[in-house]
Amino acid sequence: METAARKLLLVETNQDKREHLLSLCRDLPDTTFDVEVCTRPKEAINRLASGAFHACLLPNDLGLLRDARRVATGTLYLLISDGGSAHSDSSALEDGADDILQRTRLDAELLQRALIHAQSRRSSGLRLAQQAKQDPLTGLGNRALLEEELDRLLLRSKRSQEGFALLYIDLDYFKQINDSFGHGLGDLLLAVIANRLRRSMRQDDLIARIGGDEFVALLHDLHDPNDAALIASKIIHTLSEPITLSGHHLLISASVGIATYPEHGQSAAELLQHADQALYRAKANGRNGYSFYCPSEEAHTRTNLDIEQGLRHGLLEGQFRLHYQPIVDTQQGDTVAWEALLRWQHPQLGLLTPDAFLKLAEHSGLILPMGHWVIAQALEAVQQWQNAGINCRLSINLSDRELKQPRFADQLRQLLTKSKVDPRMVQLELREEALLKHASQASKLCKGLSELGVDIWLDHFGEEYGALGYLARLPIKGIKLDTRSMQDGNDSEYANYLRNLINLSRGMGKQVTANFVENAQCANQLSHWGGHYLQGYWIGKPRPLEEVLDQSQPLILSST
Repeated sequence: METAARKLLLVETNQDKREHLLSLCRDLPDTTFDVEVCTRPKEAINRLASGAFHACLLPNDLGLLRDARRVATGTLYLLISDGGSAHSDSSALEDGADDILQRTRLDAELLQRALIHAQSRRSSGLRLAQQAKQDPLTGLGNRALLEEELDRLLLRSKRSQEGFALLYIDLDYFKQINDSFGHGLGDLLLAVIANRLRRSMRQDDLIARIGGDEFVALLHDLHDPNDAALIASKIIHTLSEPITLSGHHLLISASVGIATYPEHGQSAAELLQHADQALYRAKANGRNGYSFYCPSEEAHTRTNLDIEQGLRHGLLEGQFRLHYQPIVDTQQGDTVAWEALLRWQHPQLGLLTPDAFLKLAEHSGLILPMGHWVIAQALEAVQQWQNAGINCRLSINLSDRELKQPRFADQLRQLLTKSKVDPRMVQLELREEALLKHASQASKLCKGLSELGVDIWLDHFGEEYGALGYLARLPIKGIKLDTRSMQDGNDSEYANYLRNLINLSRGMGKQVTANFVENAQCANQLSHWGGHYLQGYWIGKPRPLEEVLDQSQPLILSST
Protein backbone atom coordinates (compact mmCIF):
# COMPACT_ATOMS: atom_id res chain seq x y z
CA MET A 1 0.00 0.00 0.00
CA GLU A 2 2.84 2.40 0.93
CA THR A 3 4.68 1.76 -2.34
CA ALA A 4 1.56 2.33 -4.41
CA ALA A 5 0.85 5.63 -2.61
CA ARG A 6 4.31 6.96 -3.61
CA LYS A 7 4.11 6.25 -7.33
CA LEU A 8 4.26 9.35 -9.54
CA LEU A 9 3.70 9.44 -13.28
CA LEU A 10 5.53 12.13 -15.27
CA VAL A 11 4.02 12.77 -18.72
CA GLU A 12 6.03 14.94 -21.11
CA THR A 13 6.91 14.58 -24.81
CA ASN A 14 9.68 17.21 -24.86
CA GLN A 15 13.00 15.74 -23.71
CA ASP A 16 14.41 18.91 -22.14
CA LYS A 17 11.21 19.64 -20.21
CA ARG A 18 11.03 16.00 -19.17
CA GLU A 19 14.57 15.98 -17.82
CA HIS A 20 13.92 19.21 -15.91
CA LEU A 21 10.81 17.80 -14.19
CA LEU A 22 12.57 14.52 -13.48
CA SER A 23 15.38 16.35 -11.72
CA LEU A 24 12.87 18.29 -9.59
CA CYS A 25 11.15 15.04 -8.57
CA ARG A 26 14.51 13.62 -7.49
CA ASP A 27 15.22 16.72 -5.41
CA LEU A 28 11.90 16.73 -3.53
CA PRO A 29 12.76 17.37 0.15
CA ASP A 30 11.76 14.76 2.75
CA THR A 31 9.79 12.76 0.21
CA THR A 32 10.74 9.98 -2.16
CA PHE A 33 8.66 8.94 -5.14
CA ASP A 34 8.89 6.02 -7.47
CA VAL A 35 8.78 8.10 -10.66
CA GLU A 36 7.63 6.57 -13.94
CA VAL A 37 8.21 8.54 -17.12
CA CYS A 38 5.83 8.48 -20.06
CA THR A 39 6.44 10.19 -23.39
CA ARG A 40 3.13 9.44 -25.11
CA PRO A 41 -0.24 10.76 -23.85
CA LYS A 42 -2.22 7.69 -25.00
CA GLU A 43 0.16 5.38 -23.16
CA ALA A 44 -0.23 7.58 -20.07
CA ILE A 45 -3.98 6.94 -20.00
CA ASN A 46 -3.40 3.17 -20.14
CA ARG A 47 -0.86 3.35 -17.32
CA LEU A 48 -3.18 5.43 -15.16
CA ALA A 49 -6.00 2.97 -15.77
CA SER A 50 -3.91 -0.01 -14.70
CA GLY A 51 -1.71 1.44 -11.94
CA ALA A 52 -2.36 3.15 -8.60
CA PHE A 53 -0.50 6.47 -8.93
CA HIS A 54 -0.45 8.96 -6.06
CA ALA A 55 0.20 11.89 -8.41
CA CYS A 56 0.65 12.72 -12.06
CA LEU A 57 2.48 15.65 -13.69
CA LEU A 58 0.83 16.57 -17.00
CA PRO A 59 1.34 19.22 -19.65
CA ASN A 60 -1.45 21.81 -19.75
CA ASP A 61 -3.68 19.74 -22.07
CA LEU A 62 -7.35 19.79 -20.98
CA GLY A 63 -8.32 16.88 -23.22
CA LEU A 64 -5.57 14.73 -21.74
CA LEU A 65 -6.59 15.82 -18.24
CA ARG A 66 -10.24 14.84 -18.81
CA ASP A 67 -9.26 11.39 -20.12
CA ALA A 68 -6.90 10.86 -17.19
CA ARG A 69 -9.55 11.86 -14.65
CA ARG A 70 -12.02 9.44 -16.15
CA VAL A 71 -9.77 6.40 -15.74
CA ALA A 72 -8.10 7.29 -12.41
CA THR A 73 -10.12 9.60 -10.19
CA GLY A 74 -7.98 9.02 -7.08
CA THR A 75 -4.75 10.38 -8.58
CA LEU A 76 -3.58 13.97 -7.93
CA TYR A 77 -3.16 15.93 -11.18
CA LEU A 78 -0.68 18.81 -11.36
CA LEU A 79 -0.57 20.63 -14.69
CA ILE A 80 2.74 22.16 -15.76
CA SER A 81 2.00 25.30 -17.76
CA ASP A 82 4.28 27.24 -20.10
CA GLY A 83 2.09 30.29 -19.70
CA GLY A 84 -1.54 31.15 -20.15
CA SER A 85 -4.31 33.25 -18.71
CA ALA A 86 -6.16 33.03 -15.42
CA HIS A 87 -9.21 32.03 -17.45
CA SER A 88 -7.44 28.95 -18.88
CA ASP A 89 -6.23 28.03 -15.39
CA SER A 90 -9.83 28.21 -14.11
CA SER A 91 -10.95 25.89 -16.91
CA ALA A 92 -8.27 23.39 -15.94
CA LEU A 93 -9.34 23.49 -12.30
CA GLU A 94 -12.98 22.98 -13.32
CA ASP A 95 -11.92 19.93 -15.34
CA GLY A 96 -10.29 18.34 -12.30
CA ALA A 97 -6.74 19.70 -12.04
CA ASP A 98 -5.54 19.85 -8.44
CA ASP A 99 -3.07 22.65 -9.21
CA ILE A 100 -1.47 24.54 -12.13
CA LEU A 101 2.23 25.29 -11.86
CA GLN A 102 4.20 27.71 -14.03
CA ARG A 103 7.23 25.92 -15.45
CA THR A 104 9.47 29.01 -15.36
CA ARG A 105 8.93 29.49 -11.61
CA LEU A 106 8.93 25.84 -10.60
CA ASP A 107 11.50 24.36 -8.22
CA ALA A 108 11.57 21.27 -5.98
CA GLU A 109 10.28 23.08 -2.90
CA LEU A 110 7.34 24.59 -4.80
CA LEU A 111 6.53 21.20 -6.29
CA GLN A 112 6.65 19.67 -2.80
CA ARG A 113 4.26 22.33 -1.45
CA ALA A 114 1.91 21.85 -4.40
CA LEU A 115 1.74 18.09 -3.79
CA ILE A 116 1.05 18.53 -0.06
CA HIS A 117 -1.57 21.25 -0.59
CA ALA A 118 -3.25 19.31 -3.39
CA GLN A 119 -3.49 16.25 -1.17
CA SER A 120 -4.99 18.31 1.66
CA ARG A 121 -7.57 19.93 -0.62
CA ARG A 122 -8.37 16.60 -2.24
CA SER A 123 -8.93 14.91 1.15
CA SER A 124 -11.37 17.64 2.22
CA GLY A 125 -13.09 17.58 -1.13
CA LEU A 126 -13.26 13.78 -1.15
CA ARG A 127 -15.08 13.76 2.17
CA LEU A 128 -17.71 16.13 0.78
CA ALA A 129 -17.86 14.28 -2.53
CA GLN A 130 -18.21 10.96 -0.72
CA GLN A 131 -21.16 12.28 1.24
CA ALA A 132 -22.76 13.50 -1.99
CA LYS A 133 -22.31 10.05 -3.56
CA GLN A 134 -23.39 7.97 -0.58
CA ASP A 135 -26.82 6.65 0.24
CA PRO A 136 -27.53 7.98 3.75
CA LEU A 137 -29.71 5.02 4.79
CA THR A 138 -27.43 2.12 3.86
CA GLY A 139 -24.00 3.73 3.52
CA LEU A 140 -23.70 2.25 0.01
CA GLY A 141 -22.95 4.32 -3.05
CA ASN A 142 -25.85 6.11 -4.71
CA ARG A 143 -26.79 6.59 -8.36
CA ALA A 144 -24.26 9.41 -8.82
CA LEU A 145 -21.38 7.18 -7.70
CA LEU A 146 -22.66 4.33 -9.85
CA GLU A 147 -22.77 6.50 -12.96
CA GLU A 148 -19.26 7.84 -12.29
CA GLU A 149 -17.80 4.39 -11.65
CA LEU A 150 -19.60 2.86 -14.63
CA ASP A 151 -18.28 5.61 -16.90
CA ARG A 152 -14.74 5.05 -15.62
CA LEU A 153 -15.04 1.28 -15.93
CA LEU A 154 -16.27 1.53 -19.52
CA LEU A 155 -13.34 3.71 -20.55
CA ARG A 156 -10.83 1.43 -18.83
CA SER A 157 -12.38 -1.76 -20.24
CA LYS A 158 -12.45 -0.40 -23.78
CA ARG A 159 -8.71 0.19 -23.54
CA SER A 160 -7.78 -3.02 -21.72
CA GLN A 161 -10.32 -5.28 -23.47
CA GLU A 162 -11.36 -6.64 -20.07
CA GLY A 163 -14.99 -7.47 -19.44
CA PHE A 164 -17.20 -6.62 -16.49
CA ALA A 165 -20.76 -7.30 -15.40
CA LEU A 166 -23.63 -5.18 -14.16
CA LEU A 167 -26.10 -6.84 -11.79
CA TYR A 168 -29.51 -5.22 -11.28
CA ILE A 169 -30.88 -6.45 -7.92
CA ASP A 170 -34.48 -6.01 -6.78
CA LEU A 171 -36.03 -7.28 -3.55
CA ASP A 172 -39.15 -9.40 -4.08
CA TYR A 173 -42.32 -8.17 -2.35
CA PHE A 174 -40.53 -5.45 -0.36
CA LYS A 175 -43.49 -3.11 -0.83
CA GLN A 176 -45.75 -5.55 0.99
CA ILE A 177 -43.38 -5.57 3.98
CA ASN A 178 -43.38 -1.77 4.02
CA ASP A 179 -47.17 -1.66 3.80
CA SER A 180 -47.63 -4.31 6.47
CA PHE A 181 -45.04 -3.30 9.07
CA GLY A 182 -44.33 0.35 8.29
CA HIS A 183 -41.47 2.27 6.69
CA GLY A 184 -39.42 2.28 9.91
CA LEU A 185 -39.00 -1.48 9.86
CA GLY A 186 -38.58 -1.33 6.08
CA ASP A 187 -35.61 1.02 6.50
CA LEU A 188 -34.05 -1.31 9.08
CA LEU A 189 -34.50 -4.19 6.65
CA LEU A 190 -32.75 -2.24 3.87
CA ALA A 191 -29.79 -1.57 6.17
CA VAL A 192 -29.51 -5.32 6.91
CA ILE A 193 -29.79 -6.13 3.20
CA ALA A 194 -27.01 -3.61 2.44
CA ASN A 195 -24.66 -5.32 4.91
CA ARG A 196 -25.42 -8.71 3.41
CA LEU A 197 -24.74 -7.38 -0.08
CA ARG A 198 -21.37 -6.04 1.05
CA ARG A 199 -20.45 -9.50 2.33
CA SER A 200 -21.45 -11.07 -0.97
CA MET A 201 -19.25 -8.82 -3.11
CA ARG A 202 -15.53 -8.86 -3.77
CA GLN A 203 -13.51 -6.05 -2.23
CA ASP A 204 -12.95 -4.13 -5.49
CA ASP A 205 -16.55 -4.41 -6.73
CA LEU A 206 -19.08 -1.62 -6.28
CA ILE A 207 -22.55 -2.01 -4.82
CA ALA A 208 -24.94 0.97 -4.98
CA ARG A 209 -28.51 1.60 -3.93
CA ILE A 210 -30.22 3.50 -6.71
CA GLY A 211 -33.67 3.85 -5.18
CA GLY A 212 -36.26 2.10 -3.03
CA ASP A 213 -35.36 -1.58 -2.89
CA GLU A 214 -33.22 -1.51 -6.06
CA PHE A 215 -29.46 -2.10 -6.02
CA VAL A 216 -26.81 -2.32 -8.74
CA ALA A 217 -23.50 -4.17 -8.48
CA LEU A 218 -20.50 -3.66 -10.78
CA LEU A 219 -18.21 -6.69 -11.04
CA HIS A 220 -14.71 -5.72 -12.24
CA ASP A 221 -12.32 -7.81 -14.34
CA LEU A 222 -14.83 -10.43 -15.42
CA HIS A 223 -13.15 -13.21 -17.37
CA ASP A 224 -16.12 -15.58 -17.56
CA PRO A 225 -19.87 -14.74 -17.47
CA ASN A 226 -20.30 -17.76 -15.21
CA ASP A 227 -18.47 -15.78 -12.52
CA ALA A 228 -21.32 -13.24 -12.61
CA ALA A 229 -23.83 -16.06 -12.28
CA LEU A 230 -21.95 -17.44 -9.26
CA ILE A 231 -21.99 -14.05 -7.51
CA ALA A 232 -25.68 -13.58 -8.38
CA SER A 233 -26.43 -16.97 -6.84
CA LYS A 234 -24.42 -16.03 -3.75
CA ILE A 235 -26.40 -12.78 -3.42
CA ILE A 236 -29.74 -14.59 -3.76
CA HIS A 237 -28.73 -17.23 -1.21
CA THR A 238 -27.39 -14.66 1.28
CA LEU A 239 -30.49 -12.47 1.09
CA SER A 240 -32.82 -15.44 1.53
CA GLU A 241 -31.57 -16.15 5.05
CA PRO A 242 -34.28 -15.31 7.66
CA ILE A 243 -34.15 -11.87 9.32
CA THR A 244 -35.60 -10.97 12.72
CA LEU A 245 -36.34 -7.27 13.27
CA SER A 246 -38.36 -5.75 16.11
CA GLY A 247 -39.77 -9.17 16.98
CA HIS A 248 -40.88 -9.87 13.38
CA HIS A 249 -39.47 -12.88 11.53
CA LEU A 250 -39.05 -11.86 7.90
CA LEU A 251 -38.27 -13.89 4.81
CA ILE A 252 -36.96 -11.89 1.88
CA SER A 253 -35.87 -12.96 -1.59
CA ALA A 254 -34.25 -11.17 -4.50
CA SER A 255 -34.29 -11.27 -8.27
CA VAL A 256 -31.18 -10.38 -10.29
CA GLY A 257 -30.77 -9.26 -13.89
CA ILE A 258 -27.29 -9.57 -15.45
CA ALA A 259 -25.75 -7.67 -18.37
CA THR A 260 -22.09 -8.11 -19.35
CA TYR A 261 -19.69 -5.83 -21.21
CA PRO A 262 -19.09 -5.92 -24.13
CA GLU A 263 -21.62 -8.62 -25.10
CA HIS A 264 -24.75 -6.84 -23.83
CA GLY A 265 -23.96 -3.18 -24.39
CA GLN A 266 -21.29 -0.61 -25.19
CA SER A 267 -22.65 2.27 -23.09
CA ALA A 268 -23.83 2.83 -19.54
CA ALA A 269 -27.40 3.42 -20.70
CA GLU A 270 -27.47 0.18 -22.72
CA LEU A 271 -26.06 -1.93 -19.90
CA LEU A 272 -28.47 -0.52 -17.32
CA GLN A 273 -31.45 -0.97 -19.64
CA HIS A 274 -30.50 -4.52 -20.59
CA ALA A 275 -29.81 -5.54 -16.99
CA ASP A 276 -33.23 -4.14 -16.08
CA GLN A 277 -34.84 -6.20 -18.85
CA ALA A 278 -33.01 -9.29 -17.59
CA LEU A 279 -34.35 -8.52 -14.10
CA TYR A 280 -37.86 -8.40 -15.56
CA ARG A 281 -37.33 -11.89 -17.00
CA ALA A 282 -36.06 -13.18 -13.66
CA LYS A 283 -39.21 -11.94 -11.96
CA ALA A 284 -41.46 -13.29 -14.70
CA ASN A 285 -39.78 -16.70 -14.29
CA GLY A 286 -40.91 -16.91 -10.67
CA ARG A 287 -38.57 -14.54 -8.80
CA ASN A 288 -35.83 -15.52 -6.34
CA GLY A 289 -33.46 -16.19 -9.23
CA TYR A 290 -31.24 -14.55 -11.82
CA SER A 291 -31.42 -14.11 -15.56
CA PHE A 292 -28.95 -12.90 -18.21
CA TYR A 293 -29.99 -10.37 -20.81
CA CYS A 294 -31.22 -12.19 -23.92
CA PRO A 295 -31.37 -10.04 -27.09
CA SER A 296 -33.72 -12.49 -28.83
CA GLU A 297 -36.36 -11.90 -26.13
CA GLU A 298 -36.07 -8.11 -26.13
CA ALA A 299 -39.15 -7.59 -28.34
CA HIS A 300 -41.21 -9.86 -26.08
CA THR A 301 -39.96 -8.01 -23.01
CA ARG A 302 -40.87 -4.65 -24.54
CA THR A 303 -44.34 -5.94 -25.32
CA ASN A 304 -44.76 -7.04 -21.71
CA LEU A 305 -43.56 -3.67 -20.48
CA ASP A 306 -46.11 -1.96 -22.74
CA ILE A 307 -48.87 -4.22 -21.38
CA GLU A 308 -47.76 -3.50 -17.82
CA GLN A 309 -47.96 0.24 -18.45
CA GLY A 310 -51.34 -0.32 -20.06
CA LEU A 311 -52.52 -2.15 -16.93
CA ARG A 312 -51.68 0.86 -14.77
CA HIS A 313 -53.46 3.17 -17.16
CA GLY A 314 -56.43 0.81 -17.48
CA LEU A 315 -56.86 0.61 -13.73
CA LEU A 316 -56.91 4.39 -13.46
CA GLU A 317 -59.20 4.86 -16.47
CA GLY A 318 -61.78 2.24 -15.47
CA GLN A 319 -61.10 -0.17 -18.36
CA PHE A 320 -61.65 -3.31 -16.29
CA ARG A 321 -64.92 -5.22 -16.18
CA LEU A 322 -66.36 -8.12 -14.22
CA HIS A 323 -68.20 -10.96 -15.90
CA TYR A 324 -70.01 -13.63 -13.93
CA GLN A 325 -70.15 -17.37 -14.70
CA PRO A 326 -72.93 -19.51 -13.19
CA ILE A 327 -72.33 -22.47 -10.89
CA VAL A 328 -75.31 -24.85 -10.83
CA ASP A 329 -76.61 -27.50 -8.47
CA THR A 330 -76.45 -30.98 -10.02
CA GLN A 331 -79.66 -32.09 -8.27
CA GLN A 332 -82.05 -29.32 -9.24
CA GLY A 333 -80.11 -27.49 -11.95
CA ASP A 334 -80.53 -24.17 -10.11
CA THR A 335 -77.87 -21.48 -10.24
CA VAL A 336 -76.44 -21.37 -6.72
CA ALA A 337 -73.48 -19.04 -7.25
CA TRP A 338 -71.81 -16.72 -9.73
CA GLU A 339 -68.04 -16.60 -10.06
CA ALA A 340 -66.62 -13.11 -10.65
CA LEU A 341 -64.14 -13.20 -13.54
CA LEU A 342 -61.97 -10.21 -14.46
CA ARG A 343 -61.91 -8.81 -18.00
CA TRP A 344 -59.88 -5.96 -19.49
CA GLN A 345 -61.63 -3.85 -22.11
CA HIS A 346 -58.42 -2.86 -23.91
CA PRO A 347 -58.87 0.18 -26.17
CA GLN A 348 -56.98 -1.46 -29.07
CA LEU A 349 -57.04 -5.21 -28.40
CA GLY A 350 -60.65 -5.54 -27.28
CA LEU A 351 -61.90 -7.66 -24.39
CA LEU A 352 -59.01 -9.60 -22.81
CA THR A 353 -59.24 -12.52 -20.39
CA PRO A 354 -56.83 -12.86 -17.42
CA ASP A 355 -54.58 -15.26 -19.37
CA ALA A 356 -53.33 -12.22 -21.31
CA PHE A 357 -52.37 -10.03 -18.36
CA LEU A 358 -52.63 -11.73 -14.96
CA LYS A 359 -48.97 -12.80 -14.70
CA LEU A 360 -47.85 -9.28 -15.57
CA ALA A 361 -50.21 -7.90 -12.94
CA GLU A 362 -48.65 -10.27 -10.39
CA HIS A 363 -45.14 -9.24 -11.42
CA SER A 364 -45.83 -5.51 -11.22
CA GLY A 365 -47.71 -5.66 -7.92
CA LEU A 366 -50.86 -4.32 -9.58
CA ILE A 367 -52.67 -7.51 -8.64
CA LEU A 368 -53.30 -6.08 -5.15
CA PRO A 369 -55.21 -2.92 -6.18
CA MET A 370 -56.89 -4.95 -8.94
CA GLY A 371 -57.95 -7.61 -6.41
CA HIS A 372 -59.32 -4.95 -4.07
CA TRP A 373 -61.29 -3.45 -6.96
CA VAL A 374 -62.65 -6.88 -7.97
CA ILE A 375 -63.95 -7.64 -4.48
CA ALA A 376 -65.52 -4.21 -4.03
CA GLN A 377 -67.24 -4.37 -7.45
CA ALA A 378 -68.40 -7.95 -6.94
CA LEU A 379 -69.94 -7.15 -3.55
CA GLU A 380 -71.86 -4.29 -5.16
CA ALA A 381 -73.09 -6.81 -7.75
CA VAL A 382 -74.33 -9.11 -4.95
CA GLN A 383 -76.40 -6.25 -3.59
CA GLN A 384 -77.93 -5.64 -7.00
CA TRP A 385 -78.85 -9.24 -7.77
CA GLN A 386 -80.26 -9.73 -4.28
CA ASN A 387 -82.41 -6.63 -4.81
CA ALA A 388 -83.52 -8.23 -8.09
CA GLY A 389 -84.59 -11.37 -6.24
CA ILE A 390 -81.63 -13.53 -7.24
CA ASN A 391 -80.49 -15.45 -4.17
CA CYS A 392 -77.03 -16.66 -5.23
CA ARG A 393 -73.63 -16.72 -3.61
CA LEU A 394 -70.56 -14.90 -4.94
CA SER A 395 -67.34 -16.77 -5.76
CA ILE A 396 -64.03 -14.86 -6.09
CA ASN A 397 -60.53 -16.10 -6.93
CA LEU A 398 -57.76 -15.22 -4.49
CA SER A 399 -54.29 -14.42 -5.88
CA ASP A 400 -50.97 -15.47 -4.32
CA ARG A 401 -50.23 -11.86 -3.42
CA GLU A 402 -53.55 -11.43 -1.61
CA LEU A 403 -53.00 -14.70 0.23
CA LYS A 404 -49.74 -13.32 1.65
CA GLN A 405 -51.23 -9.99 2.71
CA PRO A 406 -51.27 -10.01 6.54
CA ARG A 407 -54.30 -7.69 6.69
CA PHE A 408 -56.35 -9.25 3.89
CA ALA A 409 -59.05 -10.62 6.23
CA ASP A 410 -59.39 -7.20 7.90
CA GLN A 411 -59.68 -5.48 4.52
CA LEU A 412 -62.34 -7.96 3.41
CA ARG A 413 -64.26 -7.40 6.65
CA GLN A 414 -64.29 -3.66 5.95
CA LEU A 415 -65.57 -4.19 2.41
CA LEU A 416 -68.30 -6.57 3.63
CA THR A 417 -69.39 -4.05 6.26
CA LYS A 418 -69.46 -1.24 3.73
CA SER A 419 -71.47 -3.25 1.19
CA LYS A 420 -73.74 -4.79 3.87
CA VAL A 421 -73.32 -8.22 2.25
CA ASP A 422 -73.62 -11.24 4.54
CA PRO A 423 -70.20 -13.02 4.67
CA ARG A 424 -72.04 -16.33 4.22
CA MET A 425 -72.88 -15.17 0.68
CA VAL A 426 -69.18 -15.10 -0.25
CA GLN A 427 -66.83 -17.95 -1.09
CA LEU A 428 -63.14 -17.42 -1.90
CA GLU A 429 -61.25 -19.77 -4.18
CA LEU A 430 -57.62 -20.50 -3.28
CA ARG A 431 -55.47 -22.45 -5.73
CA GLU A 432 -54.12 -25.69 -4.34
CA GLU A 433 -50.55 -24.91 -5.45
CA ALA A 434 -50.68 -21.56 -3.62
CA LEU A 435 -51.75 -23.34 -0.43
CA LEU A 436 -48.78 -25.70 -0.69
CA LYS A 437 -46.32 -22.94 -1.60
CA HIS A 438 -47.36 -20.62 1.23
CA ALA A 439 -48.76 -23.15 3.70
CA SER A 440 -48.22 -21.17 6.91
CA GLN A 441 -49.73 -17.94 5.58
CA ALA A 442 -52.56 -19.81 3.85
CA SER A 443 -53.45 -21.68 7.04
CA LYS A 444 -53.71 -18.46 9.04
CA LEU A 445 -55.79 -16.82 6.32
CA CYS A 446 -58.19 -19.78 6.01
CA LYS A 447 -58.83 -19.73 9.75
CA GLY A 448 -59.29 -15.95 9.78
CA LEU A 449 -61.73 -16.02 6.87
CA SER A 450 -63.65 -18.91 8.43
CA GLU A 451 -64.06 -16.88 11.64
CA LEU A 452 -65.35 -14.06 9.46
CA GLY A 453 -68.00 -16.39 8.02
CA VAL A 454 -66.58 -16.65 4.50
CA ASP A 455 -66.30 -20.08 2.83
CA ILE A 456 -62.94 -21.27 1.44
CA TRP A 457 -62.70 -23.52 -1.60
CA LEU A 458 -59.58 -25.17 -3.03
CA ASP A 459 -59.37 -24.53 -6.77
CA HIS A 460 -57.59 -26.91 -9.22
CA PHE A 461 -57.64 -29.55 -6.52
CA GLY A 462 -55.82 -32.80 -7.31
CA GLU A 463 -53.09 -31.28 -9.48
CA GLU A 464 -50.67 -31.57 -6.56
CA TYR A 465 -50.27 -34.37 -4.03
CA GLY A 466 -49.76 -32.57 -0.75
CA ALA A 467 -53.07 -30.83 -0.04
CA LEU A 468 -55.11 -33.73 1.34
CA GLY A 469 -53.75 -33.20 4.82
CA TYR A 470 -54.67 -29.49 4.70
CA LEU A 471 -58.12 -30.40 3.38
CA ALA A 472 -58.70 -32.38 6.55
CA ARG A 473 -57.16 -29.88 8.99
CA LEU A 474 -58.30 -26.51 7.65
CA PRO A 475 -61.83 -25.04 7.53
CA ILE A 476 -62.21 -25.63 3.79
CA LYS A 477 -65.78 -25.87 2.50
CA GLY A 478 -65.11 -27.69 -0.73
CA ILE A 479 -62.90 -28.37 -3.72
CA LYS A 480 -63.01 -27.42 -7.39
CA LEU A 481 -61.84 -29.90 -10.03
CA ASP A 482 -60.41 -29.13 -13.47
CA THR A 483 -62.19 -31.59 -15.76
CA ARG A 484 -60.83 -30.50 -19.14
CA SER A 485 -58.79 -33.68 -19.65
CA MET A 486 -61.90 -35.86 -19.63
CA GLN A 487 -63.94 -33.79 -22.08
CA ASP A 488 -63.03 -35.83 -25.19
CA GLY A 489 -63.87 -39.11 -23.39
CA ASN A 490 -60.53 -40.76 -24.29
CA ASP A 491 -58.66 -40.34 -21.01
CA SER A 492 -60.27 -43.06 -18.88
CA GLU A 493 -57.42 -43.04 -16.34
CA TYR A 494 -57.94 -39.35 -15.57
CA ALA A 495 -61.70 -39.88 -15.39
CA ASN A 496 -61.16 -42.60 -12.78
CA TYR A 497 -58.81 -40.27 -10.92
CA LEU A 498 -61.50 -37.57 -10.81
CA ARG A 499 -64.11 -40.05 -9.61
CA ASN A 500 -61.80 -41.15 -6.79
CA LEU A 501 -61.15 -37.53 -5.82
CA ILE A 502 -64.90 -36.90 -5.65
CA ASN A 503 -65.45 -39.95 -3.48
CA LEU A 504 -62.53 -39.06 -1.22
CA SER A 505 -63.63 -35.45 -0.81
CA ARG A 506 -67.24 -36.38 -0.11
CA GLY A 507 -66.00 -38.90 2.44
CA MET A 508 -64.24 -36.02 4.21
CA GLY A 509 -67.46 -34.00 4.25
CA LYS A 510 -66.35 -31.57 1.52
CA GLN A 511 -68.48 -30.27 -1.33
CA VAL A 512 -67.29 -30.70 -4.93
CA THR A 513 -67.56 -28.38 -7.95
CA ALA A 514 -66.55 -29.70 -11.37
CA ASN A 515 -65.22 -26.85 -13.52
CA PHE A 516 -64.69 -26.56 -17.29
CA VAL A 517 -67.68 -28.75 -18.10
CA GLU A 518 -68.08 -28.52 -21.89
CA ASN A 519 -70.68 -31.14 -22.84
CA ALA A 520 -73.73 -33.00 -21.55
CA GLN A 521 -71.98 -36.37 -21.30
CA CYS A 522 -69.36 -35.03 -18.87
CA ALA A 523 -71.99 -33.11 -16.91
CA ASN A 524 -74.07 -36.22 -16.38
CA GLN A 525 -71.04 -38.38 -15.59
CA LEU A 526 -69.73 -35.95 -12.97
CA SER A 527 -73.17 -35.61 -11.45
CA HIS A 528 -73.52 -39.41 -11.28
CA TRP A 529 -70.16 -39.66 -9.48
CA GLY A 530 -71.40 -37.34 -6.76
CA GLY A 531 -70.32 -33.86 -7.83
CA HIS A 532 -72.45 -31.25 -6.06
CA TYR A 533 -72.01 -28.39 -8.55
CA LEU A 534 -71.04 -27.85 -12.18
CA GLN A 535 -69.42 -24.91 -13.96
CA GLY A 536 -68.28 -24.44 -17.53
CA TYR A 537 -69.25 -23.14 -20.97
CA TRP A 538 -71.87 -25.86 -21.41
CA ILE A 539 -73.48 -24.67 -18.18
CA GLY A 540 -73.15 -20.99 -19.05
CA LYS A 541 -70.58 -18.56 -20.36
CA PRO A 542 -69.34 -15.60 -18.27
CA ARG A 543 -71.67 -12.64 -18.76
CA PRO A 544 -71.90 -8.99 -17.69
CA LEU A 545 -73.89 -8.10 -14.60
CA GLU A 546 -76.72 -6.71 -16.72
CA GLU A 547 -77.40 -10.17 -18.16
CA VAL A 548 -77.27 -11.73 -14.69
CA LEU A 549 -79.91 -9.27 -13.51
CA ASP A 550 -82.08 -10.04 -16.56
CA GLN A 551 -82.07 -13.77 -15.77
CA SER A 552 -85.52 -14.77 -14.62
CA GLN A 553 -85.30 -18.56 -15.03
CA PRO A 554 -82.79 -20.95 -13.43
CA LEU A 555 -80.28 -22.80 -15.62
CA ILE A 556 -81.47 -26.42 -15.97
CA LEU A 557 -79.12 -29.29 -16.77
CA SER A 558 -79.85 -31.22 -19.92
CA SER A 559 -80.79 -34.86 -19.45
CA THR A 560 -79.27 -35.85 -22.74
